[in-house]
Amino acid sequence: MKYTKVLRIFSIAIILSMLAVAVPATPAQALGTLTLVPDEGKIGDEITVVGEGFNVSTETTERSAILYLSREVATPADDIDDDITVYEIVKSWIYLDEDGEFGTTTDITFDVPAELNDGEDEDEYEDVTSGTYYVSLCYYLPNTNTLAPRIRAVAEFTLVGGEIEVDPESGLVGTEVEVAGIEFSAENEITIEYDGDEVDIESGDDETDEDGEFYSYIIVPESTAGDHTITVTVSGGEVEAEFTVEPEIFLSPVSGEPGEKVDVSGTGFGRRKNVVVYLDGKSLTTVTSDSSGSFKTTFNVPADLGTDIYDVEVEDEDENMDSAKFTVTAPPPPSTGPTPEPSPSPTPTPSATTVSINANNGPIGAQLVLGGSGFEAGGTVTIKYDGEEVDKVSADASGIFVAAFQVPAGKSGARAIVVTDGTNTHELTYTVESTPPGVPAPLLPEMGVKVKSPVSFDWEDVKDASLPVVYTLQVATDKEFTDASLVVDKDGLESSEYAFTESEELRLVSSDTPYYWRVKATDGASNESAWTGAGMFYFTPPTLGGLPSWALYALFGLGGLVLFIVGYLVGRRTAYYY
Repeated sequence: MKYTKVLRIFSIAIILSMLAVAVPATPAQALGTLTLVPDEGKIGDEITVVGEGFNVSTETTERSAILYLSREVATPADDIDDDITVYEIVKSWIYLDEDGEFGTTTDITFDVPAELNDGEDEDEYEDVTSGTYYVSLCYYLPNTNTLAPRIRAVAEFTLVGGEIEVDPESGLVGTEVEVAGIEFSAENEITIEYDGDEVDIESGDDETDEDGEFYSYIIVPESTAGDHTITVTVSGGEVEAEFTVEPEIFLSPVSGEPGEKVDVSGTGFGRRKNVVVYLDGKSLTTVTSDSSGSFKTTFNVPADLGTDIYDVEVEDEDENMDSAKFTVTAPPPPSTGPTPEPSPSPTPTPSATTVSINANNGPIGAQLVLGGSGFEAGGTVTIKYDGEEVDKVSADASGIFVAAFQVPAGKSGARAIVVTDGTNTHELTYTVESTPPGVPAPLLPEMGVKVKSPVSFDWEDVKDASLPVVYTLQVATDKEFTDASLVVDKDGLESSEYAFTESEELRLVSSDTPYYWRVKATDGASNESAWTGAGMFYFTPPTLGGLPSWALYALFGLGGLVLFIVGYLVGRRTAYYY
């Protein structure tokens, strides 16, 4: 009996083994690979997808797949709607060929969306911003439209969100820098970092507008000479730009006698570098800058220097350098007791004057510093720029003066600077830059649109070295803008936008007439940009009860006339009874 039971078990095992060989196994769900070309881009970019190694289609079984885009980290162990809940379907019904591939013979593409809003929960969606995203593939069940939610392949995609520009791109510590951004997510908070440390937004926008744009202003903190990284973060996405710091020194005082103690400070030099101070080409002192490239030190004006204007130069071991002017004044003569009566002598010939200036050319608004010697001791020195007085200072007992003024608005080209104390006169030339400002970029109204009241115009601000920048706006019925066709001609506009007044809007009375507009910029040196191209729009006059504006104006005018006549007759009748 025992052997019979063993034999039976052995027979069953053999039969089961044979069945296992005879019955084919259910095919495993293959994990394939996805390739994205390119694997980074912006919202709206077209992305090509190639897939390999997936389940194959046969004559009797058609297999297809679907692609999702998510910010949530996706893996082949996750399920759509259980593990990945916020997503966008970017491609449906992708046919898997007999090799388990797609995109190898026919391009399979999708456009990067602006939102992820295809999840089951309609309230759960998010804007697409810069950062890492995941493209996931799932199968449909064979020969059906039923989704198999298990993810079978994942590829990473980097969204490059937004662009920034900094203006200026280089400058001194303490410079105000405009950080302008476009193509970010709308109405989100802005964080700005300088070399990884958050800095305050001094003015401008602290969040993006409805178009994902912003203009913010920061102050460059103490930092070393060279390139530094400005990082803007919006909704988790980071974008970078470079700003180059230049060295600068400060003297206090800027003039003095031999032996005078002078404080020297500087910013924007190398980190922990030896910094040498030179006066008249001679080394006076050496100091080490701190970790931010700043330093402070002092020197004494050498006793052997005569009355004159000298260069103080500061340079570190990395050859970062800056210079400033220092004026040496003569000390008063030493007292040796009672002063003897001077013997008569002929009046001396006034000494020749010398005047130095920190710049011979540049923009309107530049700060000019003048230093002079040989002028009348204690006299009043007047500085005129292009014939207009801009400063008046007193010379010291040695006939030395220092003056400063900003270049006033005026025309480009060579301008005379006259320095005089009434007896001595010295003339210099400053050349105002003649580069025209950039052409404004028109914004509104857009080409060919119908504009309703109020009629408004908008264009991009123009940046220029010579401030202020003003604008001229012309609106005409002829795209050639002939004098006879001009409807509005406004110049000296300080803002980059303009809204018609009621009287100006009355000149736009026809809805069938195309109107053309253009704008140009003029900087503080009277340099003019070219005109923009002619934008074209139509005006839809305001209506009331279906009546066009001209009919309304006529009715109002007629009503006023009737009221006037009635009032006149009533007045006469009243006067008769009295």
